[in-house]
Amino acid sequence: MIKTEKVSARTFEFLEDSIRSSGVNALVEGADAATTAIAQPTVRSNTTQIIGEAFKVAATVDAVKTHGRAKETAYALAKTLKAIKLDVEKALIGVDQAAVAGSASAARKMASVSKQISTAVDAGSSSTDALTEAKLIELHQTCYTNGSEPTVLMIKPADATIVAGFAVATGRNREVDAKTLINVIDVILTP
Repeated sequence: MIKTEKVSARTFEFLEDSIRSSGVNALVEGADAATTAIAQPTVRSNTTQIIGEAFKVAATVDAVKTHGRAKETAYALAKTLKAIKLDVEKALIGVDQAAVAGSASAARKMASVSKQISTAVDAGSSSTDALTEAKLIELHQTCYTNGSEPTVLMIKPADATIVAGFAVATGRNREVDAKTLINVIDVILTP
């Protein structure tokens, strides 16, 4: 789901917008139109982060015939690109990382997703306040009430097992055949 986007500066900006809260909106026949001040979007920013890795393969290794692959260089490149993909994912969602402007001796770092999201509903910081289906439904309701329509829930692996447990607790898991039981939730439809 992580996409790339071309930016033209080390620090790039984007807009975050919101809509007003819902209210009673009823006018009488012939009423004069009233104007409402529309809030301007908030300018947000992030820093670009250079992510890369070099590898080397001896020319002899590429020339030698190997079992299972044509060229060692192509194999090493594929492995390196997969590792870099994991590094990008970790920088975005695997750590709680603030943006770093960088210098001649310090690398720039982008702000992780956790540093860019704020919410009034969370699973809590202690192990006694775990993620629950009720909290997930409450969060979705808060998003909806505030004009958002979330389509993706990103959670850490430990919480994925909790969410999978929603299906077990309510008997919504399904058996494909006598040897396969599916205990995963791919789609959550909330009220």
